[in-house]
Amino acid sequence: MKKFINTLLFLFILSALHAQTDCKPYIPISEGTTWEITNYTDKGKETGKIVYELVSKAVSGNEITFTIKTQTFDKKGEEIYTNTFDAKCVDGKFEFDMTYKMDGSMLQAYQEMDIDVDASEFEIPSMDAAIGTKLPDGSLKVNISGVISMNMTVLITDRKIEDKKSVTTPAGTFKCIGMSQNISTKMVVAMNYSSKEWYAEGVGMVRAESYNKSGKLMGYSELTRLSAK
Repeated sequence: MKKFINTLLFLFILSALHAQTDCKPYIPISEGTTWEITNYTDKGKETGKIVYELVSKAVSGNEITFTIKTQTFDKKGEEIYTNTFDAKCVDGKFEFDMTYKMDGSMLQAYQEMDIDVDASEFEIPSMDAAIGTKLPDGSLKVNISGVISMNMTVLITDRKIEDKKSVTTPAGTFKCIGMSQNISTKMVVAMNYSSKEWYAEGVGMVRAESYNKSGKLMGYSELTRLSAK
């Protein structure tokens, strides 16, 4: 019986290690690594940037949790918002906490208030996934209470794998998986638009483009710096 239990334990450990190995996260995996996403208008004028840092990485069974710090800066380079969110490898699948979709520029005025966040997961499939594959929707709800009460919602729907290609930015050239999606946001006013995003394994988002209802480019973001540890 003892030998049988030891065998089961061994198989369980092997299974957990295999799940961790299969998961290829779409973020840098070395603690202390920083990277920068810069936002631009459709004409290429900088509107601000977000600096990310992998603060910690924790392994528990078949789950790996990455904690990431973000700092949002305006176009003058002044810090206007800070936040943290998690990304996970679970059973070989990689997913972000939808908190990473929070717009720091919109929440700047509410930093000192009570903010309650309800965020779903945002799955990024492996590079082996087929083009056309449909992906789960994502949602983010933010309730702000204090002197001023405010609610914000972000709904991401109709997600699917669009393409796979190399994308070049000031930070380098990366082999990416591209996804398209529809986005609905509501805070003071409601906005509906679509976007395309490209992600590289071990890096994260490399480029994103936003389009209005007519299909016209409204702005884009791209990876402008990656300082790996």
